[in-house]
Amino acid sequence: MKSTMKILAVAALALIACGDNKTKPDAGGPKDSPPGDAQCSNCPAAPTLGMQIDRMGRPAINTALNNGFNPDATSAQAAKKAYNENSMPATWVSFVPEFMKNLAIVDALDTGFCGNGLCEVGETGGGGGNCMGDCGNTAAGAITTGCGNQALYNGTGMGAPMATSYQTLAGVMAGDELYVDTSKGVCAFYLAVEFGVATGGTNSTCGGRAPAYDVIDFTLSLGAIGIAGFSTDGMFTPDIKDLAGAHTDLTSTFPYLGEPN
Repeated sequence: MKSTMKILAVAALALIACGDNKTKPDAGGPKDSPPGDAQCSNCPAAPTLGMQIDRMGRPAINTALNNGFNPDATSAQAAKKAYNENSMPATWVSFVPEFMKNLAIVDALDTGFCGNGLCEVGETGGGGGNCMGDCGNTAAGAITTGCGNQALYNGTGMGAPMATSYQTLAGVMAGDELYVDTSKGVCAFYLAVEFGVATGGTNSTCGGRAPAYDVIDFTLSLGAIGIAGFSTDGMFTPDIKDLAGAHTDLTSTFPYLGEPN
């Protein structure tokens, strides 16, 4: 009998010690309430934000369009650093003139590329010509460079060269922000929202930047050939390629990056 009483007493003490997690002192404070002195007397103060050191926007914009072809590495690096540290959107327009110069160089990358929509010197059309898609029935091309077919060239993608031919796209790129259409339930292509604006149509996917997108190929094709630089099969395969593959070390869940290859 004494042994039984001892066991019951120990069990009762154990239950008292464990509590029920529902009433004080076992229950915690409201889950959604901010930490206060009563709940977190030793919590450190929130850190003070320092100077912005980088941006999270479209890839390769600062690299290629901000002193991208400047042989003076010191001044080029200083310009890129200033661009990354600029946290005032109202002043981003100040980078447009520099971007315009570099966009003109990128526009020439497709010189001699059969399929860029321009009938260039060395290309012919007509019966069995080497570039009928560009030249049609023209016997011999007369254009010396692949310039003039960049997205938003002259604002509309066509016309004679002017001092402001690259201003529209430079203004878009200087903003350097990723656009995501949250009304779309499918995300499949990089720059999908921007494509909708540039073509005057709409976008059927959300845009943004998923790790699997080959963003450099998209950027080069858009900058060198424009909208015509992508396949018309609905897959938007870029014509200009850097031969570097997209990420393959991916997972289907956040943060989507697996072990490096």
